[in-house]
Amino acid sequence: MKKILFIIFLAAIHIAANAQNEESILIGKKATIFSNTLKENRKIWIYDPGQTAINPIAGKRYPVVYVLDGEAHFLSMVGMIQQLSQANGNTILPEMIVVGIENTNRLRDLTPSLVTTDNNARVNPFVNFLETELIPYIDKNYNTAAYRILVGHSLGGLTAIDILTNSPKLFNAYIAIDPSMWYDDEKFLNNTISQIPHKNLQGTRLFIGTANTMPVGMTFANLGKDKSAETQHIRSIFKLDNFIKGNSNTGLKYLLKYYENESHISVPLISEYDGLRFIFDYYLMDITEKDLKDSTSLIATKYKQHYSRISNEMGYKNAPPEAFINYIGYDALLKKQYNRAEALFQLNMENYPNSNQVYDSYADYLIARSDSMNAVAYYKKALAIKNDITTQSKLVALTHPQNFSPSINELEKYTGVYILETYKIAVNLEIREGKLLAKVQGQEDDELTPVSKDIFGVKNKQGYTITFQMVDGRAVAFTSVQPDGIFKAVLKK
Repeated sequence: MKKILFIIFLAAIHIAANAQNEESILIGKKATIFSNTLKENRKIWIYDPGQTAINPIAGKRYPVVYVLDGEAHFLSMVGMIQQLSQANGNTILPEMIVVGIENTNRLRDLTPSLVTTDNNARVNPFVNFLETELIPYIDKNYNTAAYRILVGHSLGGLTAIDILTNSPKLFNAYIAIDPSMWYDDEKFLNNTISQIPHKNLQGTRLFIGTANTMPVGMTFANLGKDKSAETQHIRSIFKLDNFIKGNSNTGLKYLLKYYENESHISVPLISEYDGLRFIFDYYLMDITEKDLKDSTSLIATKYKQHYSRISNEMGYKNAPPEAFINYIGYDALLKKQYNRAEALFQLNMENYPNSNQVYDSYADYLIARSDSMNAVAYYKKALAIKNDITTQSKLVALTHPQNFSPSINELEKYTGVYILETYKIAVNLEIREGKLLAKVQGQEDDELTPVSKDIFGVKNKQGYTITFQMVDGRAVAFTSVQPDGIFKAVLKK
């Protein structure tokens, strides 16, 4: 538990430590693309979750959230998603790319005409820009998954409903915040009402957040009878709500929340939160105290079933994070819960067959089970994918065992205070009673056990390999490969 708390602490300080300098905290960038459709430059704000991840995974693909009125809502959306998908080990939401779209001509883009002057229907040029230019640009330049969400407030909410009505498959889910369904004498609303019953919206999700825009003294009992312009905004939203609830055969998964104490300008933040929670109400895995204590293979089965459901909901394969499953696998191994450890390591091999680490970890499990012959085979399988020095040292120690016992004088070259590069935490290596010990403030001391020249393991801990970098016979740095990641430290001068 102390180790888990330590990891959570590291996660909490990571964003500041990973910034490009001590003065800046960077969560995204701005880009400008020229739109042939709109005949103008469009500025977009982009957040990539790899910027704030503790251990970014190369090649990982992410869902994308597109945010209208990006200059107003980008920061809140990024903060919310990062908090619920990364901070403190949260997995309430998946990690996601966020794309904020700045306005140029808001009224033009977010209030398209339903028909042209010759009475022919047309596609909103701004929607064309999204579909044929912006989305392909993001897909080309970022590791995107095949799942997209559109978020809009006010006229942006109106646009979200309009796209759901006319191009429903452009996005998988929609968050419409206090949408202006009243606009143009409710023409957009009436178009939605006429079109939605004929659409297949199976698997599509819509969340509407509604502010209290009723005049003082107005009640819901009187709202239905009121015909004033002052109440048309909220009446038009509930007109849409009643219609959707009465036409559930479309397959649309839908929720409206009314916020009695929020105004039109204060409602976006809470609606963004509730909307994301609704869209991903299946994402968080329910881990019980019994699951944590269980020593059988059931936890691996539970993870497999849970991520199978996520894959079905999102339309592409999802798997539990390799590093996390690896970590709890080693935790089970340390506790000698061999059935649990084996099932977790096998789950990783099934989900990540091209990762050298999954085979290295399973070989460590086989060593703990005194199955050296099969361990050799899995170490070799790991090396066939990546010629990793840590795996090499394990294989050599297994196939050509040597009694490597450095003297106290030889251990002295490894001592000193090392600073973890990412977290700026001091690790003090010192000799006590002829043993090389690692000391971190607030943690129990660990004994480093020699494996071969300049390579050590950690006593009573599987999956830890510390490799020292030497200059003129003196250690100047080390790399620690362990179940929860790879950490580098440099000798303090």
